[in-house]
Amino acid sequence: MEKAESENNVHSRKNSIAQKLIIHGLVREGAEVQLVEVQAAYTRGFAGVQLLGNLTEVCRSGKERARASLELLNINLAPQRLVLGFTPAGVRIDGAQMDLPMAIALAEANDGFTFSGDATSTLAFAAELGLHGDLRAVPGMVALALGAARQGCCRMAIAKDNLDDLSGIDLAPMEVRGFTDLQSVLAWLEGDESGVSPASADPLEAMNPWASNISSNMSSNMSSNLALFDEMDLAPELALAAMVVAAGRHNLLMRGTPGSGKTMFAQRLPGIMISPEGQEKLRCLHLHNIAGNSLVAIRAGQVPFRQPHHGASMGAVLGGHSMPGEISLAHGGILFLDELPEFRRDLLESLREPLESAEVHLARVQGHVVWPADAILVAASNNCPCGWTGSRNRRCKCATGQVVAYQGRMSGPLLDRIDIHVNMPERRRPVVGSGEHRTPLKSPTSAILRDRVRASWAYTQARSAKLGLGAGTANARLPAPLVRAAMGWDGAAGDPVAERMERIAKDDDRGILGDVCRSISARGLVRALRVARTLADLDTVEVVGNEHFRQALMWQAEAAARDRGDLIGSNQAERSSVWKRKN
Repeated sequence: MEKAESENNVHSRKNSIAQKLIIHGLVREGAEVQLVEVQAAYTRGFAGVQLLGNLTEVCRSGKERARASLELLNINLAPQRLVLGFTPAGVRIDGAQMDLPMAIALAEANDGFTFSGDATSTLAFAAELGLHGDLRAVPGMVALALGAARQGCCRMAIAKDNLDDLSGIDLAPMEVRGFTDLQSVLAWLEGDESGVSPASADPLEAMNPWASNISSNMSSNMSSNLALFDEMDLAPELALAAMVVAAGRHNLLMRGTPGSGKTMFAQRLPGIMISPEGQEKLRCLHLHNIAGNSLVAIRAGQVPFRQPHHGASMGAVLGGHSMPGEISLAHGGILFLDELPEFRRDLLESLREPLESAEVHLARVQGHVVWPADAILVAASNNCPCGWTGSRNRRCKCATGQVVAYQGRMSGPLLDRIDIHVNMPERRRPVVGSGEHRTPLKSPTSAILRDRVRASWAYTQARSAKLGLGAGTANARLPAPLVRAAMGWDGAAGDPVAERMERIAKDDDRGILGDVCRSISARGLVRALRVARTLADLDTVEVVGNEHFRQALMWQAEAAARDRGDLIGSNQAERSSVWKRKN
């Protein structure tokens, strides 16, 4: 009888206990986000709050910020031992965004706290707390919110100052609410909606100024900040190279004398490129938000353009465990490496894998991190240390050994991963006092180039859909097994690639392409075929012609080297004579 009464008393006590709120915080490891459940319970022992888990010092200090904020609201913890546990226990907890979930868990442990709503709903909290209970914005909110939505969270509470970061991002069915202080969050959990600020519902695509023609739809503030080819005297071959880079997302290396316009050319490429859309735009917002950068330009449709100094460290370019590098911040846009041979050799070699896989894989003691890195590499280089090899205007002072050593800083495997090699023509010295007036030829503007790039991109996407490739796949990312199928040569007898290479080498009167066709690597051939496909797309033709393939081969590294006179075994005088004959 006594045993039955005891069991009934236990059962009645369990029923009288309020249903517990399921509290989740969010921690980030690289680009990935992990949900962490936070629980609080009183146990026997000395009074105080004990944290259980793999927490950094930043997170441990959040316990005191949470206690101070709760005491200002007259929510005093009982003078007992309070354990605050984090599950899964093996996850490394870092970041001030864990302040708010800790404060909610401590408040829930207090008997006077009740809540309204479904206890089984997955709630996520992410905000830093001030000592007076105010909620402060935390970096990387785009990543945290996207991670919470992907892992099934129904509601999320953040600082009101972080709402602008999520403007236009569709997180449905998860609801995001912004708050100014801890008291508003607790009132919301108890059913009071007066202190809630909802997230903006504006669609992300509505913020894209490139939705229509560039010349008519560009906003005034963007037109003042965006460099355009209208200000540059662009030669026809350079205009073609610019369109191929923008339409096919091909890597580019420019070589030439100082002042030939290499940096000016690179800085104007974003003005004719297709802006990232859909998931790619979200990834760009995600990465730049983690790095703490402004999201205004990306929301407005500008293509990311990153230009690290040649003294940058490997960690700055490739990234680290908690922060993306320059190549990841250039995702969907351009990574411009000016003065390429001046970069560290090990840094240049470390770019080989990301250029192939469009990802940076970092294996560190803290764990393995993967950062997206689908960026176009645009690089510029002089021809020698002084820069004047092959110049018509100034004499090169470098010894042959210095020139060879300078050019040797760029390894063959790295150059083989660059699709287009261009020798920038030297600007001619103006003639003073001649009295002759010539009307310069009108060079193409950015609006004209972009219109052709847009048409080519639409043509590429239609073919990619037929090949079963995902939306947004550029020609530079065509899988190798599908490259020949994309050329439109399926009906030809024999080996169409070998036959066309033989024909092109035979018709070459300068003898450059014959050597290129005999020595080209398998990777170089695939890249040349991809470039030829982009050239054909610019002409909106289904079958790649010999003229497209010939131009792609002329942009190969060896063809460009022979064109500027960098022949094996040649001395400085021979190189200079070749440049003079060519120019």
